[in-house]
Amino acid sequence: MNVMPIRLFTIQDGEGFVADAFQCPVTGNLIYKSSGTPSVIAYNALTEEQIQYLEKYGFRRMNGASAASASSPGSSTLEELLPEQ
Repeated sequence: MNVMPIRLFTIQDGEGFVADAFQCPVTGNLIYKSSGTPSVIAYNALTEEQIQYLEKYGFRRMNGASAASASSPGSSTLEELLPEQ
């Protein structure tokens, strides 16, 4: 079983590399890595809208995870979950 995080996308600016986003194949968590310690966003903290957005980049829904548990109001965009630069 491959347990390496799956790279979803790289965020870049005019200066070069900024950060990478990964998904853990075991937990489904979103991992945001820039310099230093990675930030982890729990799979069940993502809204249905965020998951649909991430699916364009290869994000996979986890079996047994209900959409109801992931649809908490107040978290409308993926960018709100990511750490500030």
